[in-house]
Amino acid sequence: MQTQQSLLFENLNFGLFSVDTKFKVNAINPVAEKILQLLPNKQHVFNELNGLGEITNLLTGILHHKEQIMKKKMQLNGHSLVVQSYPLIEKNKLVGSMVIMDDWTNIEKIANELRFSKEWEEKLRSVIELAYDGIILVDQKAEITMVNNGFCELYNVQSNELLGKSISNMYPDLGLDEALQTGVRITNVAKLIGKTQCLITILPIKNNEEIIGAICKITYRGLKHLQEAIKKVNNLEQQVTYYQKELNELKGTKYSFANIIGESSNIKRIKNEALAASNSLSTVLILGESGTGKELFAHGIHASSSQTGMFIQVNCAAIPPELLESEFFGYAEGSFTGAKKGGKKGKFEMAQNGTLFLDEIGDMPLSLQSKLLRVLQEKEFEPIGSNRIIKLQTKIIAATNQNLETLIKEGKFREDLYYRLNIMRINIPPLRERIEDIPDIAESIISKLKLSGFHLKGITHSALTKLLNYNWPGNVRELHNILERAANLTSDGYIDAQHLPESFNANANIFTSTENIRIDQTNTLLAYSEELNNKPYWNAIDHKEKELILAALKETNGNKAKASRILGISRTWLYEKIKKYNISI
Repeated sequence: MQTQQSLLFENLNFGLFSVDTKFKVNAINPVAEKILQLLPNKQHVFNELNGLGEITNLLTGILHHKEQIMKKKMQLNGHSLVVQSYPLIEKNKLVGSMVIMDDWTNIEKIANELRFSKEWEEKLRSVIELAYDGIILVDQKAEITMVNNGFCELYNVQSNELLGKSISNMYPDLGLDEALQTGVRITNVAKLIGKTQCLITILPIKNNEEIIGAICKITYRGLKHLQEAIKKVNNLEQQVTYYQKELNELKGTKYSFANIIGESSNIKRIKNEALAASNSLSTVLILGESGTGKELFAHGIHASSSQTGMFIQVNCAAIPPELLESEFFGYAEGSFTGAKKGGKKGKFEMAQNGTLFLDEIGDMPLSLQSKLLRVLQEKEFEPIGSNRIIKLQTKIIAATNQNLETLIKEGKFREDLYYRLNIMRINIPPLRERIEDIPDIAESIISKLKLSGFHLKGITHSALTKLLNYNWPGNVRELHNILERAANLTSDGYIDAQHLPESFNANANIFTSTENIRIDQTNTLLAYSEELNNKPYWNAIDHKEKELILAALKETNGNKAKASRILGISRTWLYEKIKKYNISI
């Protein structure tokens, strides 16, 4: 059994060892072994070791020169140390020396980080104060931590009236709550503050993917000049778009990767995968819900490829089954009654040296699936009624919004064809999984609507906030339709919240936005009241509210940001309720 003294010795948080008068180590703890890089359970003599000369000098001062204490700061094996050596006396005789090593590495690192942070905080304060725009910063709890003169002038307030206050209470219409909740940045969105036309930009501040605050910039000075500059940039972008369209038409495509809008990590990853898929003839399988942009990715892959042939698209669900084979493989003259003179090229031959895009592949009949599989395996095919063999030099891209694994189990899709197609698989995320891309996508759609004849100036902050809080079952296609509808309704050129459908006006709340929480909510509040021995009505509501919050926190392993999104409430509101109900995380 270890004694208390030996347990203490082994678990000290500083290095400790002792030597006899011949510099031989007779006791050493694990921390000292790690610092000195000594192997445990070995005999060590300091004057025989290399690289430890400074410590040997300290020991020499004690053991040879009879110093009472030796102390020195030194760098050793990547550690910043303060080393102290003391004499060990037994019966008035020097028998050795004890050495204590305090490792200051972490302390110095923390001190440097604090100094660095302090310097940057001062620089940040200077930049913010000199900024031409109004700027306000909030922390993770939505409390105001910094504000500049530009903001104070716009709202006619003093900075000391704002610091430490909740942005939710002071300026809820700025939308910083939503930025903290969703992590979505907003760029140059129009807003009327008082009688001043402004542009709002909100940037969430993240640390290792955790949202720790947000900064809001309000541009209201020199706005006319800024808008003129933006107009010039837009004109330039239109010219670039025109030439890009010309290049795409040469390859038979309507879109390129430039048409896929978004900077979220999800969409960046998928773009990179699609770009990699364009570098070879490997088959690509694109999966995604309806309206996510599968066709855009197919066009983008071909536009970025080295294929010199055309991009040929086939909707497998739209061609009558009796015509599918002739549509794909073509036919020779006289091969059947009604065959065109000279025959007809099939889609495969038309896409030779190019790309054949098989859209809605899940709806292809089983009879044609077997023939398609043979073509993919043999890399060749014969037109109907012909003995001419055509070698295939075509890239195949297939897409569907159906679950092919389920279709295989139901006997509606060939498993061997699935594996032949599933080489470069690209899963396009639904819009609800990349909400942060909505501002950019909305801006792009509005630009296209302008080109088609709508007199639009932009979208208001309140409208954009509602878009960010919607679930988007129809994905990007639904977003386009809703913005086009709103463009028809606006009279001043700005798409506002009032122009959105009624479904957007039902704000999410704790009793309607808990679809992801696995709680049986069939009981009514009245039932809860009876269950609580007829306690007052509001007690029943509090009980239900607390239960939902606890369930959300359990579902997200205590992550308050995710819990607030599940509940459909702001993070500030959640913090207040956690405090109210004394919920410990």
